Amino acid sequence: MADHEIAMLTSGEVLAKARDQVHRQIAAFTRRADRNVEAVRVRLTTYRQTKATRPALTQVNLVVDGRPVRAQLAAGFFAEATALLRTRLQQQLRRLAAPAAPRSWPDAFDRYRRPALAALPPARRRVMRRKAYPLVRCGPDEAALTMDLMDYDFMLFVDAETGQDSLVHRVGPTGYRLTRLAGLVPPGQPVRMPWTIGVAAVPRISVEEAVDRLNATDLPYRFFEDATTGRGSVLYLRYDGHYGLLTAAGSTP
Repeated sequence: MADHEIAMLTSGEVLAKARDQVHRQIAAFTRRADRNVEAVRVRLTTYRQTKATRPALTQVNLVVDGRPVRAQLAAGFFAEATALLRTRLQQQLRRLAAPAAPRSWPDAFDRYRRPALAALPPARRRVMRRKAYPLVRCGPDEAALTMDLMDYDFMLFVDAETGQDSLVHRVGPTGYRLTRLAGLVPPGQPVRMPWTIGVAAVPRISVEEAVDRLNATDLPYRFFEDATTGRGSVLYLRYDGHYGLLTAAGSTP
């Protein structure tokens, strides 16, 4: 892939020298990749307001053989973050090539995946971003593959077997947990991933109640059924100490 085909975006204070160095490293990675990399977008973000020891966040979005692949890592400097990120992207490509092979858990890259969160008291936290989108209907294995390829902690989807809004997330002894809005039974169809099943009831609450419940815990996110829409939603903690909200668009599946 030619260097000029890489889209570079920056946010915050990013030196031209650092930008060019990251560009060269990602270009070298895509040229040597053993799969067809069709598109590359790189975003460099500096988080100075958080007093973070890892303020330099590098995020790379690829399209590989028609499938989106994303990875992000934070470090003290962009060169360090990008060197780590190239190893991470190689893991992503191996996962894509062998979808039946689960990613290791706990993950050695977890402490680099994001800058330190801003220390905002719970009373000051607000829902600063709301995003509603149509959920993909698929099995839990496919949702887990998407979660891993996109470097997410969780994936909100419609379980094809039950028609329920569901969540796959990276927790528990295996690192792969399936939580549906209702029902505790394991998937009925054959699966490849080492699943555990969420046994706690998913609460039917308002967004405001979800905020109150998350404020009372040290958890980074909460899955709940929106009392107004009846759809699955995830309230999650952002870098700035506030909350983001992901919700399913449309009527109940």
